[in-house]
Parts: sequence; structure tokens; C-alpha cells
Amino acid sequence: MTAPKPLTALLRFDRAKFDEVAANHPTASLVDQVFQMLAGPIQASMLSVGTKLPSVRSLAHDCKVSADTAARAYDRLVAHGLAEARRGSGYFVRAGGRRAAAAPPPRPAFAGPLASGPSRWRSMLVKQNASLSSRTGSGSFPSSWYDTELVATALRGVVRQGIGSLADYSDFKGYPPLRQQLQLKLQEIGITAEAEQVLVTGGATEAIHLVCQALMPSAGTPVLLESPAPPLLVDRLMSTGLSPHRVVRLPDGPDIDAVRALCEQYRPRAFFCSTVLHNPTGSHIAPHKAFQILRLAEEFDMILIEDDSYGDLMPLATVSPILRLATLDQLRRVIYVGSFSKTLGPGLRMGFLATNPERIDWLTTFRVVQGISGSALSERVLYRVLSGGEYRRHCEQLRNRLAEARPVVLEELRRWGIDVENVPDAGLFLWASLGDGVDSLQVAERMLETGHLLAPAQAFLAGGAPPNPLVRINVAQAYESAMLPALGKVLGRSLPPRKGAPP
Repeated sequence: MTAPKPLTALLRFDRAKFDEVAANHPTASLVDQVFQMLAGPIQASMLSVGTKLPSVRSLAHDCKVSADTAARAYDRLVAHGLAEARRGSGYFVRAGGRRAAAAPPPRPAFAGPLASGPSRWRSMLVKQNASLSSRTGSGSFPSSWYDTELVATALRGVVRQGIGSLADYSDFKGYPPLRQQLQLKLQEIGITAEAEQVLVTGGATEAIHLVCQALMPSAGTPVLLESPAPPLLVDRLMSTGLSPHRVVRLPDGPDIDAVRALCEQYRPRAFFCSTVLHNPTGSHIAPHKAFQILRLAEEFDMILIEDDSYGDLMPLATVSPILRLATLDQLRRVIYVGSFSKTLGPGLRMGFLATNPERIDWLTTFRVVQGISGSALSERVLYRVLSGGEYRRHCEQLRNRLAEARPVVLEELRRWGIDVENVPDAGLFLWASLGDGVDSLQVAERMLETGHLLAPAQAFLAGGAPPNPLVRINVAQAYESAMLPALGKVLGRSLPPRKGAPP
């Protein structure tokens, strides 16, 4: 077939052509329909580079649309790299913009520069990959569990309010009404703080990174870290040049004897830990251990960074606020870190930190030097989500769905010979054993080849850790997927009949 000959003469698009395109895109706006009419011939190489396109007035007249619609369609052509505007001359087909770039071929889920080791798996647990059939190892909910309309409604409300407030830099600590909402949120868990003690961040990871850079600037600074620990936290500490020393996390919290021994040996600057719904075990710190940790922090002049990223998944009625270090300490030595990315969606990178006035002022000053301020739009959207009361209901729905899914997933895991020794009373995760002698890393590799993402223990442990049978199971993801039969096949296990089933 002969290739279409590029047109170099001035073109005119008429209403008939426009109606044809509109019929193929009936739900698109007028601007989109005009854009598609113009973009099609350019992307199909029917127009040579430099071809002059109709003037705005001519296009509007011939297609019977407004001049504003035609002008906005041309603006979109320019934005897509398909045309260029020449002052006083009009619009021309742009070099390099004649056809849409071909999508890159799909890559295996396990490909990439981090080809081996724990770092590769820590990256794998947070990256998106469309080729995966299930993401039982991920740290987020299935997309169907998020209330997208909640965020969309808040966004529309911000837009209706006008964009004038978005034109300037936002407050260095974050949108003041939002910080007042966060102050109220802290009060709910027994933390008394002023709004000025709250700093809004782009998620919990940014908050922790800011703390590391501002308060621990020297490379090699010793810090304590729980084992197992969240993958992103491990990479964040390593990327800032800190020297983490691991403390074993027991079912009731960190090994206190190990904390003291490491404090005596290394004099760490900080201890990064979680008191409620620890990632990946789902456990809480017992009250007596919380008091002991605070005493050690006082004795060895140590900052405590309390990561409460999953705290909103903990029903307030089933756990005393005293479990949180920040509640006991009232932000004297504790830097409290919260997140909304876990409950509203990982794409909405919103979090915050709270600490004493002197420390918050230094963190704010450091942040200004680093990045001026946060996202004015995201902060106002989050404010509307929190202040409207819908967020509380959304979290309650998540907790209820998890409470419904957890026993179902536990039962299925046990049927496949997968044991959870310490079952958490809430939260997203189960810390499950695949069985004695099983290397969870090898199993995860084989599962990944079949399109299923597991979270092997090595992603949460120190480098060089020996083979380990433990994996982190995301309750919501496991409940919504058919991952377990594939896992059973990899483990070489058959499913026993249910109790009471006929032979």
C-alpha cells in the first residue's frame, strides 16, 4: 500500500470532517473533538513538518465552533508536541511531533537495575507493574478499597473556591487550617500540641527524610532501627548515609535489653520505631516497654521517631492511646510521623510530623532551604477531606472490611499450611510463615515469575540475613486475589478438603 503523501498546502477542515471525528468520540468535549480532528492527520504522518495549519478564526468558522474552542484545541496540540505557535504567523506542524511515541514493551516484573539483593525487593514492593496478577506483598489497599469520590469531591471544592490561593507559595509549615485539623487529630490520641508544632509533608517518607537530613547531617551517624522494618525506611536511612543498628522486634515490641546494649556501645542519635500496627508484623508495643524506651531515650539523649503511618487503621475503642510514645512523652523527645497515603491512596502523598517547638522551628527552616513549601493544592484537598467528616467514615469502612477479610484470609492461609503465630487484632498485615526450612526469598522469586508479588522477610531485614520462611501478607490484597492457589503450587502443596465436606 502506498504511504499517504504529506500535504504542504494550507489545509481547511470543514464541519463534515469535524462531525465524523465527533461521532467517534461522542463523550469528548468540543475542545477534545477538535483536537482529535487536527491530531489524527499529524500523528498519521499525513502532514509534513512545517505545514501551516488553519488560523483560529478560519478553523472556528469552517467547523462551526467558537474561536475559544479552536484556540484551546491548538493549545492542546502545542502541549502534546504536535504543533508549534509562531508569533504573528500562526500554527505549524512541529518537527518530532508527527506521531505518538510507541509504548515501551512490557518488562518482566523482576527486571531493572536492582537485579539482586534486599534493595531490589524493597523497590519491588512499592513500584507499580501492570503485568502483575496480584500484589499480596504490597503495602497498599486494592484500588477498589479507596474512596476516590471522597478525594474527587474535595478537589472540586478547592477548584470552586478559586485558584488565587494556589498562585503563591503556601505557608512553610503547611496550610494553617489543615494544621489545625491535624492538631485535633493528635488530641484524639492524647497528644497535646499547638498547630505551630505540626509540619505538613509529602508523606511519611518525606517527613523521615527531612528528620534525617536536618537532625542527623553527619555521614555515619549511628541510629537504631527495628528488625524487621519497613522497606522504604531502610532505604531512606541508607540513602542519607546513616549507620543503622538493628533491634529485634518481639511480639510485644523491641528487645529492650538489645536497645540498652546498642545504646551503650554506639550512643545512637535516634531510634526509628512504631508503637501501633508495626509494619510488617502488625504488632503493638506493650505499655511497660513504651515506658522503658522513653527512659532509655532520656538516659542516652536519644531522639525517638515514631512512625504511625498505619495508625488510622487501629480502632480507637480497642487500644489505649498510652501505647503511643508521643502520648506518653508529649513530644519532648518524640517526633511523631503520620500519613494519609495509606488510607486515601499512595498517589496522594500527604503526611505530617509533630514535635516540640524548638525542633519544629529547625525542621521548618531546613525544609525552606530544601524545597520552599509543600503542595498548596494537595494540602487544601486534604483539609476538605478531614474537615468534612468523611475521612472518619472512610477509615471506619476500611477497618470494618479488614475485620471481615482477616479471618477469611487466615483460614485460607492455614489450609495451605501457612501459619501466623501472632495474629494482630487490626491493620493491613499478617506476618506469616511458609513453613520450616522454606526460603521465602526463593518462593517470592518463583511467584514473581508467575505474576504474583510476595513480600519476603529479606526485604525487611538487614542485608545478608539467612534464609527465612516469613512473608508479609496484605490482608486486603489477599482477600481480593486468587494468589493462594499459585502459592500452594509453588510450595508443592495440595489443598486439603474442608472440615465436614463429604468424602
